[in-house]
Amino acid sequence: VGAGPAGSIAALILARAGARVRIVDRAQFPRHKLCGDTLNPGAMARLDALGLGERVRADALPVAGMVVTGPGGVRVVGEYGAAVRGAAIVRSALDQLLLDAAMGAGAEFEPGVLVGGPMLTAGETRVAGVRVITSVAEHAQAARIVIAADGRRSRLAFSLGIARFAARPRRWAFGAYYADVDGLTSCGEMHIRTDGYI
Repeated sequence: VGAGPAGSIAALILARAGARVRIVDRAQFPRHKLCGDTLNPGAMARLDALGLGERVRADALPVAGMVVTGPGGVRVVGEYGAAVRGAAIVRSALDQLLLDAAMGAGAEFEPGVLVGGPMLTAGETRVAGVRVITSVAEHAQAARIVIAADGRRSRLAFSLGIARFAARPRRWAFGAYYADVDGLTSCGEMHIRTDGYI
């Protein structure tokens, strides 16, 4: 459940191993997703191990390190090293690339499918599928294994009582893209202040 990076990579690995895999997501792809749009060198190494690193790099800008600033003028620059790079890629492009790889390995994809919650066995001891809601009807979709990769507001995790939101601190996120910005380098940047970060 969920066709973002976690769901698509899980589907890719399982499909390559010979499992029958169906991915469902409430969105139509490609879709916009609020994100920092960067992958660190560790994430790139995982994508390389899956044979996807070069495809990501073809659509990305290389990231040579990070600049982090803090309150009071503190500034730290950390460069990854000559042969190590992260990548900056628009999240919608990354998600589509990973989803395409999973489907290329044999996974089926159903967009526009909202998961209402888990389908439990008679004794309610195990998840045996999900309740799916489409524009036409609601029905049960049986599965031997269900992976809840549906994000921070996972209907599966919340309905099973294995996730909850903390009352504090409350957080809000905003995203925007800019062009023709002066002073850019090949490093990513994070500017931390007492009331938030950018």
